Amino acid sequence: MNRQLIAGLIVAAALVAGGGYYYWQQRADAPAPTPVAAGPHIDNPLAPTAPVPLPTLADSDDPFGADVATLFHSATLPELFYPTHLARRVVATVDNLPREQVAATVRLMRPPEGALAVRGEEPSLSLAPENSARYAKYLELLAGVDSHQAVAVYRKFYPLLQQAYDELGYPGHYFNDRVVEVIDHLLASPEVADPVPLIHPSVMYKFADPRIETRSAGQKAMIRIGRDNAQAVKAKLREIRALIATQPPA
Repeated sequence: MNRQLIAGLIVAAALVAGGGYYYWQQRADAPAPTPVAAGPHIDNPLAPTAPVPLPTLADSDDPFGADVATLFHSATLPELFYPTHLARRVVATVDNLPREQVAATVRLMRPPEGALAVRGEEPSLSLAPENSARYAKYLELLAGVDSHQAVAVYRKFYPLLQQAYDELGYPGHYFNDRVVEVIDHLLASPEVADPVPLIHPSVMYKFADPRIETRSAGQKAMIRIGRDNAQAVKAKLREIRALIATQPPA
């Protein structure tokens, strides 16, 4: 899912062109970020903060990871996270959520344990209610995050996140606008009543309803995690949106 992505939004708040890990390595010595000037591309400007010394993007894993860990009342980053290229993973994950899929090489968090829980047999397969339990660890992390503290971490490291977004292929565009756009996209995820029919045409299960299957990776993830979990995620996203957005939902 991009269960990882959703949690990434929360943590950061808060890579789709195919460079992946190789691209990161090639750009390890990128110059310090240039502040983005206010202009027509900025719809949701973040309020100015007192400048603080920041590491380079290439050297940001330890300090950024340490601050993210504090959101979970921990001295170290939870093991569910991939600890390397953390800022770039946050940016790439956020950017990928409204797209067809999230590339495995840029995911922020490790996938849940176990296989997708399914009930019935073909041609009457459906998503099993117990599938939502696979995401319990992620929801526990989410529930413990204070939205104001998460946004404080996000704003502190925002120059590095903006740099990563520029390098991803969006120079002149404002990353916080993309974050708000993606939050709105996830909040627009439909609530699908049980049972949720599935098909199994190959190795991977798919939603039987093409109106669901053709939705983005992020919205399908919101359906896959279960209605109660999705409502908890949406509540947290609304809290964060209120702290970082100046424009109402489209």
